[in-house]
Amino acid sequence: MASSSMIFVILFILIILSGCGEEPDAEVRDDHQVEYESAPIDSMGIESAASPGLTQCTLSVRSDLEPFEISLYWVGHPEAVPGFRLAHTLTAEPLIGDSIVVFDGLESNYYENSELQDYLIAEDMNFDGYTDFRLMQFPTAGPNTYWYFWLFDPDTGTFFRSMEFEESSLVSPEFDQGSKMIKCFHRDGMGIYGTEYYFIEEGHLLLVRSEQTEFQGPDSLITTVTELVNDEMIVTERNVQEVD
Repeated sequence: MASSSMIFVILFILIILSGCGEEPDAEVRDDHQVEYESAPIDSMGIESAASPGLTQCTLSVRSDLEPFEISLYWVGHPEAVPGFRLAHTLTAEPLIGDSIVVFDGLESNYYENSELQDYLIAEDMNFDGYTDFRLMQFPTAGPNTYWYFWLFDPDTGTFFRSMEFEESSLVSPEFDQGSKMIKCFHRDGMGIYGTEYYFIEEGHLLLVRSEQTEFQGPDSLITTVTELVNDEMIVTERNVQEVD
């Protein structure tokens, strides 16, 4: 009997010891997960779990000026839609100098396999001889693309975000350097589309012509043209096109 009692005691102790060995492993896994989720995020979102990406390029404003380094900070999954990246901060800094400017709070979506020139485009957008740039806000299945715009200010020697360009809804803009005209095309549905034409006057956008097309009944389209005449947009033309 004594031998049986001793065996029972030994088995009981082993069971207790084996149960105590599992709990520390579980605590280590929990602590590691909490530490990862609550990892500190610096002000630029660099070197953190929430901001894994950085895209940089060099932008030449004009041949006689120092080039700028444009840095785009972005996040991937799970913050972004699967297959996309989400850019949240952009900086512009001359390669020589310390006049860095920071633009945050952006929400620019782009495909992971997109080429840089598809969503970050540099060109003179106000026809003053200095290179500006724009960043696509989000891609669309149709022709309607919207952008963030940055213009170069020769007086300050750096870039500023143009809220005038953004608030004017320059959708899918084309900048014609020869005529110094901005052309914007948009489609609002089947048989509903339009084009706006802008000049730059004293540094500001000036709408000079608008063409709007829509269905007039089931068998025809009507295009209404308005133009700037004596500082007022007036209807100058209406065309009806029969459709099959």
